[in-house]
Amino acid sequence: MHINESQIFETWAPIIESKTGIKENAKLGWLSKYCHYHSLNENFNGSYAQVGIAPAGNLGGLMGNVSTPSTTGVYATTSGSGDKFPSLLPLAIQVAARTIGFDIVNVIPMSGPTGVLTYLDYVYAGGNTDTYIKPEVIKLTTATAVTGIAVGTTYSLGTTSSLLVLNFVGYSRIDGQPIFKIANNAVDGVSAPTVAEALAGGLHLGAGATNSAVGGTITASLVKALEDHIQGFAGAGATNNDSFYGPYADGEQAGNAMDRGTGEGAYFNTMGLKAYTKFVEAKTFQVAASVTTEQIQDLNKQYGIDVVSMIENALVNEVSQSINKNILSRAFALGWLNNFQMKASEGVTLSTSLDPGATAGVSATYITPDGTSKAIVGTPFSNFAGNGSFANENQFTVQRRILSKVLAAGNVIAQRGRRGPANFIVTNLQIASAVQDNAQFTAAPMTNAINQNNGSLYPVGTIAGMTLYVDPNMKYSDTRVLVGRKGADEEPGLKFMPYMMAESIQTIAEGTMSPKIAVKSRYALVEAGQLPQTQYYTLHINVGNISII
Repeated sequence: MHINESQIFETWAPIIESKTGIKENAKLGWLSKYCHYHSLNENFNGSYAQVGIAPAGNLGGLMGNVSTPSTTGVYATTSGSGDKFPSLLPLAIQVAARTIGFDIVNVIPMSGPTGVLTYLDYVYAGGNTDTYIKPEVIKLTTATAVTGIAVGTTYSLGTTSSLLVLNFVGYSRIDGQPIFKIANNAVDGVSAPTVAEALAGGLHLGAGATNSAVGGTITASLVKALEDHIQGFAGAGATNNDSFYGPYADGEQAGNAMDRGTGEGAYFNTMGLKAYTKFVEAKTFQVAASVTTEQIQDLNKQYGIDVVSMIENALVNEVSQSINKNILSRAFALGWLNNFQMKASEGVTLSTSLDPGATAGVSATYITPDGTSKAIVGTPFSNFAGNGSFANENQFTVQRRILSKVLAAGNVIAQRGRRGPANFIVTNLQIASAVQDNAQFTAAPMTNAINQNNGSLYPVGTIAGMTLYVDPNMKYSDTRVLVGRKGADEEPGLKFMPYMMAESIQTIAEGTMSPKIAVKSRYALVEAGQLPQTQYYTLHINVGNISII
C-alpha cells in the first residue's frame, strides 16, 4: 500500500503531540502512520455481520450472544452478532508512550495481520553450493574449531574420488568460522563435485581425503561481501595468483592489483545479489478483567472514580509491560550473540569484572536468540598501579571503567555492524546509579549529559552520544548492559510491526449484568536483514564483592 507519509505526519503529529507530549520525530512518525491505518479501519462501512437473521436459540429481534461471523470465500456462512469491536486509539497511544522498547527499535505499522519483509545481501558468487558451477570462495561452519592455521594452507573437502581442494583464506569477521578459496574450481566431472556433494566426505587437512579430518557436522554458505571482505577477489597481485586474504588474516596487507596484461586476459570474478523474504505474522498479547455493577455504582457515586477507565489503564499497563519485556529480551539476546561471536572470531570480550580481588575472569551465561545458553568468560580486573597493589583505585576510578566499556561497545557496533555508531544503552538501576554518580568525574572526563537528579531514570541522559535508559524490570543484581543502534527502517535489526496496538472489547455477562473488559495487542517483532545481531552488544559487568555506589 502506497501512502503519502508527509501528509499523514502533518495531519496526525500535532494531535498526538498535544495529547501525549511526545516530541520525538521518529515516534511521532510511526504513530502517525498507525493512526492513519486506525482511521481507515474505523471508518470502514462494511458489514460486521448479516443483519436480520436471528442466531439460533434466540427470539427474533434480539442481538443474542456476542459472536463474530465466519465466511467461505466472499460468502457469509455463519452470522455474527452485529457488534463492532473497536481498536481504541487512546489506548494504543498509551501503550506506545509507556514502552521503553519502542525507543530502541524501529516501528513499522502493518495495515493487515500478515505481510512479507524483503531484504537483500551482497555475496561472493560466480556459482552456488549446489551446482557444478561453484562459488570462488565459501564459508564452512564447523562443529570442531579450525584454528591456528596460516593463509594458503591446503584443505580438502570430499572423498578420494570426489574431492574439492581448498585454500584457507581467513576467519569470518562476524562468527570466526573459516573461509576457503576453491582451488580446483572447474567443471571437470567427478573430480570437481558440487560443494554440497563434497560436504558428505568431510573436511580434511591437506590435499587428500585420507588426511586428518575435522570432526562434527559441516555446512557451507556463500561469503557475505559487506561483513567479510575478501582481499584478492578483485585482483590477486601482478599475475593474479597471490593468495586471497579474509578479514583479520595475517598478511592481509598483501593482494596488490593486477598488471595491465594480466587484467586484459583475466576472467572477472562475479559477485551476486541475493534477495531474502521473511513471512511476518502478527502475534497476540491479550488480557481481560471483570467488575461488578456494585463496584461501578458505589465507587462512582461515593468517590467519583471511573472504574471502567481504571480497569482499562490496568490492562494497558499489563500489555505494555509484556511488549516491553518481549522487545528488550530479544535485543539483549541479540547483543549477547554478538558478544559471543566476537569472542569466537577475535578472542575479545568487553564483559569484565570490577572487583580488584577477582584474579580470574568471571563466566556469565545468558540466552541467545535461538534459545540456547552461551557462556562468556569476562576479563579480570586490570591493575594500573604497576606495583601489584590497588592503592591507586577508588570508587570513582572503578565506576569510570563502566563508561570505557560502554564507549568500546558503541564502537564495536559501528565496526562490526558497518551501518553507523550505537545510539542507545539499556541497563539496570545499579549500573545507572554508578554512571550518575560518576557523571562529573574530571580526572578522566567523557562527554555526557547525565542527569544527576534523583529519579531521573527515563532516560538518564547521554554518554558519548548514546541515550541511557533504565529497564525497571531488571533486578538490582542483573548487571548487564545492552548497547545498540536504532537505525533506519531498511537497516538490519529488530523491527516492531504493530497491526492492532490496543483493541478494546467490552461484553456484559447475561446473569449478573457485570461488564467484562478485554484489551488485545497484535504485532510482529522481526529480526530483519542479514546479521541483525551486529547492531547490538550485551556485556556483563561483574561487581563481585565491592560496592560501586
